[in-house]
Amino acid sequence: MSFLSSVGSLFGWFQAPSQPSTTFTTPSYADVCQVRALLKTLNLPTELVLQILDHAHYYPQHTFFTSPEQPKRAMPVGRSSSHAVLCLDASIFNNATADPIRKGGEIPKIRSIAFEIVSHDQGWTSERTERTYATSSWLEVSILRTDGGDLSRVPSPQFVHEHFSDPSQFHDSVRSRGWYLVKRPQEAEQGPQGGEGDMAWYLQGNRVAAKKGRYYVAWARDGDNEGNEGAGAGEGFLRELRDKDRMLIWARAKWAGWQCLVESVKVTVTYGF
Repeated sequence: MSFLSSVGSLFGWFQAPSQPSTTFTTPSYADVCQVRALLKTLNLPTELVLQILDHAHYYPQHTFFTSPEQPKRAMPVGRSSSHAVLCLDASIFNNATADPIRKGGEIPKIRSIAFEIVSHDQGWTSERTERTYATSSWLEVSILRTDGGDLSRVPSPQFVHEHFSDPSQFHDSVRSRGWYLVKRPQEAEQGPQGGEGDMAWYLQGNRVAAKKGRYYVAWARDGDNEGNEGAGAGEGFLRELRDKDRMLIWARAKWAGWQCLVESVKVTVTYGF
């Protein structure tokens, strides 16, 4: 059933003929503009048009993937008490979905971000925390921003393959290039992040000494978030995002003997304007 047929039936405007169901395809910006224009021909006020689109979740999306052939492992060694490995650098405001929005004269805004993660820790513990989320192995997410707006000065892809003790060390390494990590609010600190600085939001903890986990975390601008007890709530993350920001996802481990092995990350970004 088409979008307009669905909405028309919902509001009792007309009955859609019976037809085979088809797989829903995420709309492009052009699709959304067309539907907005069609709904306006019904003399609906703009506020109602936007409510209909919102009710139908009819917005463009863009998906980012890590390579399953290249898992990322964070594991402190030597004298290091923590370890951070960059899993994904996502250009959330400059891509094939966001660019047409900007060319259409509107500013792309992030309505929600959904994370699908496959990861696990070292698989054992000497503490009595098995199968809990009292962990020192987790994922977190940072906002990378530039002062000058020069996207040609994005940090080199080589940073994806470098290791840091924590995101603040990455922050220090890119400041000279005009980029920096945005500080999270104090209330967003979670679990093992204490004492490490404030350059990343807690995303998902690995369940201790368990088999690999499949985790789903979703943060919405209206505060309607999803996730299990080991997930971060992303307080203030979406409100903080600005045009041209990039999003970095880290594998993290703290203390010797711990590790965070991230097999894959899928990120789906939903846009408004």
